[in-house]
Amino acid sequence: MTSLALVLVFFAFVSLSDSACFRELTKPGATDCTDVYDKSKHAFGSTWRNKRCMECVCSSDAMSCCMMHGVIIKNEGCIVKTDLSTCTFKVFHPKDPNIQCSYDGGGK
Repeated sequence: MTSLALVLVFFAFVSLSDSACFRELTKPGATDCTDVYDKSKHAFGSTWRNKRCMECVCSSDAMSCCMMHGVIIKNEGCIVKTDLSTCTFKVFHPKDPNIQCSYDGGGK
């Protein structure tokens, strides 16, 4: 029973991590950073936005990437939908478009 509870807590954190950041240490002797999603190479000191709309920074120590938005929705029932082709997002109520959804944070 305890194991089941731990698994449920883990999955809850995974779903909340959508707006999180991650940091990957640069391997010794590396001359660049490799994007974990599209495997593109980026020079130390560069920044880029990948196909998952993550803002990334490459340094000689590590590569750090964050989701383009960390939206905190203030209205119950509202959702965030990200358009990966334009790296934009909309916050809306899926059942009633007349409900105005307010939120904090966000990129574009």
